[in-house]
Amino acid sequence: MRSLAEEHYRVGLKFGKEGKYGLARQQFLITLRLWPDNPEAVSMLTSKKRVQVKRYIVHTIKPGESLSKVAKKYYGDYYKFSIIAKYNEIIDATRIKVGQKIRVPEIEGTEFFAEQGDIIMEKVEIPEEGEVVKEEPVDQVTVYRDHGIDLFNEKKYQQAIIEFKKVLNANPDDIIALEYVYKSYFQQALAIFEKKDYLAAKDQFKECLRYKKNCQKCHGYIKECESSYKVMHYKRGIKLFDEERLAEAIEEWNLVKAQDPHYKRVDYLINKAETISKKLEELKKGQEKK
Repeated sequence: MRSLAEEHYRVGLKFGKEGKYGLARQQFLITLRLWPDNPEAVSMLTSKKRVQVKRYIVHTIKPGESLSKVAKKYYGDYYKFSIIAKYNEIIDATRIKVGQKIRVPEIEGTEFFAEQGDIIMEKVEIPEEGEVVKEEPVDQVTVYRDHGIDLFNEKKYQQAIIEFKKVLNANPDDIIALEYVYKSYFQQALAIFEKKDYLAAKDQFKECLRYKKNCQKCHGYIKECESSYKVMHYKRGIKLFDEERLAEAIEEWNLVKAQDPHYKRVDYLINKAETISKKLEELKKGQEKK
């Protein structure tokens, strides 16, 4: 659990450096869920020292501009984009639009490259660089759901299922969680089906039906899994029988028989192979005696 918590903490730091503060905070919250007294995560989610701001300038985002470029223009430092983001309550510094008006604050101890006539007087405080502010308490179910969606988009379906089931434990009728659990199982089932592991794929499609009972595709795939499984092992048995590998052929046909005792002539073929095998064994013993 601690190892997993540390992994989420590192991801949170990465998001924080990229200016994706909402995602960073989510990762730090997950860290604390896994490791409640993790000091680093607690520190990142707790308000620290504040930076004094006395004045700011309103800047309109131009084509090709990013917050880091704006920071370079007014502070001479690309990396101070986080100050602008937090001052404007932007939860993802990578998502700003052309024409968007943002406030660029003058901060104490840092040179401010702005025309004096454009500066607006104001006295406020903003978090120090690198801090992720502690906001109002967030519904933990929302954290699970959002994290599950992120994992699904990353094609980490089994991990996504775990998060969405946490949502369903709290709210069994959560429409989003139900839909995503179904989709996650379905994607896993397709991948397993492509590998021709038909019984495992069948189990995954059956799991889909627990969350979406009217999934006609699932019913279709379940039938196809059953059919493909029997055909595959039946044909393998025939091939092995022709190669006189009788014991292996019997194993393959027994797999078919376990699923459908009346499939084609599988019972007859098993008996035939066993009879031939016994006769060969008798002949072998007779030759050894001679």
